[in-house]
Amino acid sequence: MTVVVNTSPLVALDRIGLLDILPKLFGKLIRPQSVVDELRAGRSAYGGSDTLYNAEWLKTAEDPPEMVLRKELGAGETAVIALALKIKADLVILDDLAARNVAAELGLNVTGTLGVLLAAHKKGHLLDLQGVVTELKASGFRISDQVIASILKFIG
Repeated sequence: MTVVVNTSPLVALDRIGLLDILPKLFGKLIRPQSVVDELRAGRSAYGGSDTLYNAEWLKTAEDPPEMVLRKELGAGETAVIALALKIKADLVILDDLAARNVAAELGLNVTGTLGVLLAAHKKGHLLDLQGVVTELKASGFRISDQVIASILKFIG
């Protein structure tokens, strides 16, 4: 499975110590150079484990030259979508709603941090989904109480 990941899911999962969920679910992932640049630029703001920057399962690809999509998207989101289209990725992991909408409009399969956590829970890699979602929100991840309630209702 070919999966391209954006900055926000990487940072969010790293903050709660669950970055290792990604290779358990997807094997190797790809991030475009713009995502690496965003991670490095924001390192002083959100820190990050060494894994976030040096994981063997997280490959870096050059940004595609055809990276013009929509002006409301950041460089990372644009690069993720353009790269996913170029390499015909099976999945993109994006949290930004505008980016998710553009990716879906372009026919890409999209999930986000919460979708990753839900998949990990379903596969038995994550037992306390409610606790993890609470920790995620406490770490600064923007998620409404309505969305949390929907997720918890979904898992029963």
